[in-house]
Amino acid sequence: MRLHSVVLVYEIGAIRVMCQHIEPKGNRWYYRRRIPNDCRDLHRAPGSKKAPEQIYFSLKTANKAEACRLAVSHTRRLDALWKAHREGLANPQLAVAQLEAAGLSPGDGARYPDLDPVSTFVDDLMGRYEPWEERPEPTRQQRLTYDILMSGKVPRTLSDAREKHIELGKLSKEPKQIRQFERAWGILMEVTGDITLDKLSREHANEFVRRVIAKGKGPQGNGPATVERYLKQISPVITTAIREFELTMNNPFAGVVIPNKAEGKRKPRDSFSREELKAIQERCREVNDQRRWAISMISDTGARLAEIIGLRKSDVILDASVPHIVITPHPLRRLKTASSARKVPLVGEALWAAQEAMATEGKLLFPVFTPRKPDEPINAASASAALNKWLKDNKLVREGQTIHSFRHTMRDRLRDAGAPMDVADAIGGWARQSVGDSYGRGHSLERLQGYLTAISL
Repeated sequence: MRLHSVVLVYEIGAIRVMCQHIEPKGNRWYYRRRIPNDCRDLHRAPGSKKAPEQIYFSLKTANKAEACRLAVSHTRRLDALWKAHREGLANPQLAVAQLEAAGLSPGDGARYPDLDPVSTFVDDLMGRYEPWEERPEPTRQQRLTYDILMSGKVPRTLSDAREKHIELGKLSKEPKQIRQFERAWGILMEVTGDITLDKLSREHANEFVRRVIAKGKGPQGNGPATVERYLKQISPVITTAIREFELTMNNPFAGVVIPNKAEGKRKPRDSFSREELKAIQERCREVNDQRRWAISMISDTGARLAEIIGLRKSDVILDASVPHIVITPHPLRRLKTASSARKVPLVGEALWAAQEAMATEGKLLFPVFTPRKPDEPINAASASAALNKWLKDNKLVREGQTIHSFRHTMRDRLRDAGAPMDVADAIGGWARQSVGDSYGRGHSLERLQGYLTAISL
């Protein structure tokens, strides 16, 4: 009997990405996994003499990537279940599965106490003994299954919390955020297993923090900023569960102390001086290629890198009375916040760069940043690394300056020009300061153009 399966997901050069526990059958993918010897009794149907050796079921999809995603989820769930079993913990999902295998539902023990299926199930679950025989102490799993049969109350687990959070659309759609969420959730499962929410404690949260720190590559491990990002992936899930499941408990992950947080704050990025900015813009004119056009556009719009390299040619309006770009979300590039969607006038080097870039081929303004795969988003992290390296290699930046420093510089330039705060927010796509700022149509392009022209070199 085949108990292990591995499928090649994709291969790039020397890199191979494999997915375990899936295999094709017809036009569908199936999950197949061997059950460890010490956990087989968990999957034994009540009354059955032999425990299964493997788990095998349809993933109900013909898409390999989706099958891999589902397989990872099932693998983590099973790992957590087996971990809980080895540590003597009980699992509600297993209890419900045992009831369903016997044709019963939670609460049937109280509703139909005299029916044969109920009494037979209880005998199979707890064991058959004569009145004078000494009964062994039931395991936690046996007690939990019996309690659910009799009361109908199924305790909620961490998996339930995760599913509810995703069901309500609270999980970010950004691929980078999804990957970080999966890493954070994997660490949580290492710490707790798929325990019931009422068993979740502050010590679990503190151990989660210690594990995140320990997984860092440097001698000090991951820093406070990374720990905080991981906590922000987990804590909202617990908050959702407490509210939606109407639980009377506090969130153990709220307000967790992060070691060295005060000392570990990220150093602020330095702005560019007028002379430094001018030197960068002049060097970009000399090189005169797509990557340098992108830098030039960022320098005189203050837009985020992802917003600029994700522009389509249809987002660039050059024949209007005020040439401008329209920053809006699309499948290849989402926006950071709702206030990020905006129109920004093109002046100075940004206008020059846009005019040059419109001559390229394709729908994107900067085809050099086109993802390798059609269904993948634009990789802003990779672009940032390449552009920052060029700036550093050409000695155009000093310590503390990066491609993101152009946004800090734009804020300083507008402040020095006397631009009102709401004008600066409109240009840079920063969060609005009050509810009233979102009323009306906002500032005219002509007014925004006036301030940008005033600060242009």
